Amino acid sequence: MAFSTLDALRTKAGGLNDELGLTSDSDNSFGTTAQRNGFTSKAIAGLWPDMGRLLRETLVTVQDQVDYTLTSLYDVERIHVIDPDTGTLISDRVKSWELMVDEAADPAVYRLRLPPMTAGLTLRCIGYAPYIVPSSGGASCDLPPRLEWIVFAGARYFAYRFMASRFVNFERFQNENRSNAVTAADLIEFMRDAKREYDRGRSENRRSLTGATRAIMAAK
Repeated sequence: MAFSTLDALRTKAGGLNDELGLTSDSDNSFGTTAQRNGFTSKAIAGLWPDMGRLLRETLVTVQDQVDYTLTSLYDVERIHVIDPDTGTLISDRVKSWELMVDEAADPAVYRLRLPPMTAGLTLRCIGYAPYIVPSSGGASCDLPPRLEWIVFAGARYFAYRFMASRFVNFERFQNENRSNAVTAADLIEFMRDAKREYDRGRSENRRSLTGATRAIMAAK
């Protein structure tokens, strides 16, 4: 499965340009290429926290340590505790844990707080992180292609909102050469339709593990 770059999400068949009815990538009716990439970036960022990528991160317990720093996960749903000598799952349960966000750091640091545990156990933390928002047009996101339609709907919403903002400037609206007779009211309806599709996509593809069993562990 190949992930798309930000530029590809804009230009690919069925991508944002096609969704907006643009026949050429040089058509700036809905903003420049950089602005359209910005609409797509906003749509990807807006998927969290409803949607996220399922990941796992491994930690090793330290004697009497209660705080552990997470480097990938933003939300932990399950923790499997594994005996490093046998590679087998240890039975029993941890009733709860705390996930804290240390915003004193930039970027913020996510810390997992657990009860004191025997040193040397392997913790397999399973949870979610936001989909990557590419830092440039040629950079890839990690959004599965089957979910790209949700981002297109969101980007379309931001594009229509951008166009509606243009209409607020009456003088520019009066003097701008237009190849159609779209009105502000039309754009508002387009915005609402795109927003409904964006919201529906996020709702139907919510993180599946949310609210699941917390963790598995036994004292040693």
